[in-house]
Amino acid sequence: MDLQQLKYKKFSFVYISREECSVCHALLPKIKKLSEKYNQATFQKIDLNECPEAAGEFMVFSIPALIIYSRGKELYRGARFFNLSELEIKLDRYYDSIFN
Repeated sequence: MDLQQLKYKKFSFVYISREECSVCHALLPKIKKLSEKYNQATFQKIDLNECPEAAGEFMVFSIPALIIYSRGKELYRGARFFNLSELEIKLDRYYDSIFN
């Protein structure tokens, strides 16, 4: 997996977790559903057990982590607990400015 490439997509969700993390499992379906709202977005789930170098590449110190990129720029970073309704409002604004 080319981790750098994920940062340079037009609009990408990078969800970083571990298999044994219960919070990660609880948030994953909600984050995945949110990402599906943005039909031109890409979604990538990274398990740190399988790809430990992702923690360093994305500078993740707490999981789950959600990072949203557009063309190399980090638009959003959230870790552990985050407000999904506030996130959706921000993402609507970003998505509209990128694709409209």
